[in-house]
Amino acid sequence: MLPIAREFQGVFLLSALVLIALQISIGPIATILWLLWLGFGFVVRDFHREIPPIPLANISPVDGVVVAVTDCNDPFLNRSALCYTLQQSKWGEFNFHSPTEGKVEKLWIQEPDNHAKALAFWLRTDEDDDVVVHIELNSRVQYASTTLHPGERVGQGRRCGFAAWGCRVHVYLPQGARAVAQARENLVAGKNIIAKFVH
Repeated sequence: MLPIAREFQGVFLLSALVLIALQISIGPIATILWLLWLGFGFVVRDFHREIPPIPLANISPVDGVVVAVTDCNDPFLNRSALCYTLQQSKWGEFNFHSPTEGKVEKLWIQEPDNHAKALAFWLRTDEDDDVVVHIELNSRVQYASTTLHPGERVGQGRRCGFAAWGCRVHVYLPQGARAVAQARENLVAGKNIIAKFVH
């Protein structure tokens, strides 16, 4: 299987077939289109991530840097929480991952004027720890989609969807969780630990 995000595999292969046909018909001029095709492949790439086998760990949902670690109010569950704010890398992979293993309790997708402004999902672990991941989409060039559905179970570090072009991501954890990653630390999605549940 190609290391391409599954949402884009069909488009990626179809565009390759179109480019082959153009190469035959217009020759070297198609080279520019092949470069654009390779750039598209770079944006939607999806390589396997080695997930650390640590049961109480919360894994970074995106490639990026920690902007802030604070105590805050979780606006989705209206509770006090440990909040991680992450700035997604503009050069990392643009996939997002589940921070922990659990059941999807709810999805929030805000789409005013046919343009998604936010995507968020709430996970509950078997130990009743609640985690909310909120992806801000503040620009028209930013995009997010998810394969998650309320009621399904997801594994720790599992790929959950695609979010692109420097999104700001908030992770709301139980207030008693222990922070691991610190501000200005660079993180790899599905691999680096941001915090641990305390029981």
